[in-house]
Amino acid sequence: MNYQFTRDIDGEPRAEFEMGCETFSLWFNEELRSNLKKIRSVLDGIEQVTSKTLKEYKLAGNDIDLVLDSDEVEVRSKTLDIELDDELPEGTEAYDQESMAGCGLEDFSRVLHSWHDFVVEK
Repeated sequence: MNYQFTRDIDGEPRAEFEMGCETFSLWFNEELRSNLKKIRSVLDGIEQVTSKTLKEYKLAGNDIDLVLDSDEVEVRSKTLDIELDDELPEGTEAYDQESMAGCGLEDFSRVLHSWHDFVVEK
């Protein structure tokens, strides 16, 4: 998973993830941001899942939810929970490639630690 951290004109941290992982960009930029308490909470969740004291960790966001278990992490837009099947013409599906993404727990842990360090170094 390729990513880049930058700062916007106001100095706020921004994350940009590679194509196919755009939802991680949205999650970091809109849900997590520079909220150290929330970052630490997710890091604690990773530790609990890794040590098997917790089977699954969930963090509900305003628009995007995070779910992680001992193997993988998924970010999923809440717009996917809207029932569209009845509204779409037969034989078509909703485009959801930019509404969810996943990766391995180890990769996500490395990225989140890097994000924490980037946010703190301001």
